[in-house]
Amino acid sequence: MKNMEMDLSITRLLEQYDFHSKLYLNCLVDIKPSDAQKRINQSTNHIAWLAGNLVSVRFRLGSSLGLEVQDVFYDLFKDQRAIQDHITYPDLAPIQEDWNRITPILKDRLSSLTKEELLSSQPFDAPLLGQPNLLNTISFLIDRESYAIGQLGLLRKIFGYEAMKYN
Repeated sequence: MKNMEMDLSITRLLEQYDFHSKLYLNCLVDIKPSDAQKRINQSTNHIAWLAGNLVSVRFRLGSSLGLEVQDVFYDLFKDQRAIQDHITYPDLAPIQEDWNRITPILKDRLSSLTKEELLSSQPFDAPLLGQPNLLNTISFLIDRESYAIGQLGLLRKIFGYEAMKYN
């Protein structure tokens, strides 16, 4: 029974991963470059930072799983760097290209994880519920994607765009 529970855990996470992969792109549809750099106030992130940070986190997870890939804008987002006021972030098109590059590669790697790998030590420091293992790290990162995608969806509405589509 435990094997089925483990398989089900990663299966559900992979389903969310696929869903987020689509929603991320849906959030960025038709966003003007000038709107991607707008912040509601100095305490909030903008669309370009959120989009780039999400890509960066997928690359970081991939790297921790042995993938030899790096995001184009690594230096802007490395070490989970917060938004920097003095920087104009890249346009969304090259950020999306990086998203499209890492998404299938990381999905293949996640799909191939063994039970032993999933129960191995957490690859980097992240808030966790439960044991500090890879499975819980992946779970946290998937949850974090939901949070950031929600922010992207809200920013779309704030800046007068149509709501994000689910299909």
